[in-house]
Amino acid sequence: MRQRATVFAFFLSVAIGAASQYAQAANLSVNCDRHESISKVLRLLAKTNPLGPNTIAVSGSCRGNFVIKSMDRVTLITRNGGSITDRSNGSLAVVDIEDSRSVTVQGFTINGGGGGIGIQCSTASVCYLTGNTLQGGGTGHFGVNVVRGSRAFLESNVIENWGRGAFIFGGAEVFSSHDVFRSNGGSAIAVLNRSYFESSNSSLDNNGVGIEAGGSGVFLGGSGTVSGNTFDGVRVLAASEVIVQGPTITDNGGVGVQVMDSSFAGFLAASVTGNLSGLDIDCEPQFSTARFVDRTGGITNCVEPASAAQREP
Repeated sequence: MRQRATVFAFFLSVAIGAASQYAQAANLSVNCDRHESISKVLRLLAKTNPLGPNTIAVSGSCRGNFVIKSMDRVTLITRNGGSITDRSNGSLAVVDIEDSRSVTVQGFTINGGGGGIGIQCSTASVCYLTGNTLQGGGTGHFGVNVVRGSRAFLESNVIENWGRGAFIFGGAEVFSSHDVFRSNGGSAIAVLNRSYFESSNSSLDNNGVGIEAGGSGVFLGGSGTVSGNTFDGVRVLAASEVIVQGPTITDNGGVGVQVMDSSFAGFLAASVTGNLSGLDIDCEPQFSTARFVDRTGGITNCVEPASAAQREP
């Protein structure tokens, strides 16, 4: 096994050296079933070609916790159903992206440990997560953790069985398209502390809560759903703004949308009906604001001026 690893490292060094000298790009392969190492590839690329572009094609069942730090234009991809499983017992992110721009993780099954994180995008990184399945085992911390001014673009992922599907904090932004957030015990999405979440055609179903927004902004568009959650569909907590244009919010165990103190909810086009608490849209009594509620078809205690309800946005 040691001889095989030595040969792999030799050919890896030659490939990276040639890429750095001529094209400034590396296209490398790692087969974890042959005991080849993603970490070794990342360390060598960080030294020889940190600005990229670099593509690492991964196959097999990998175990480990991998850091991409201060590297740009990195693509970590599998086309053959590769997987990455946490080996830190939940103390580390499976994939940790720090201070890096244009990093893509595509096509993997990510298996998190108890209390851990699937993919972290931190320190002003720009991350693209496409076609992955992130599985938390029921006790994981966050499927996707986007923090400290980072931006993440999610497309066609399944994020399930975490404490929270996505945790967005500290001026971070997440854009979700055709993603599935399900069976996350706390909430599908938590967006807090001057952050932003936008979805188009994504489903946030059968979680504890669909969305919790605190001091942040949310835009829900397209034909997505927020349904079947144990408690509320959307919680618009203090000093937050939520705009709903398109999705269906129904069959949640609490209210469809709860608008809390000093917050605003606008319903440009939505179906918010059939939630199980008896109210579809709940305006809490102190300084909450909701507009165009009449367009949702739901039951509400929100009061708005007739002129506002009739006025076009």
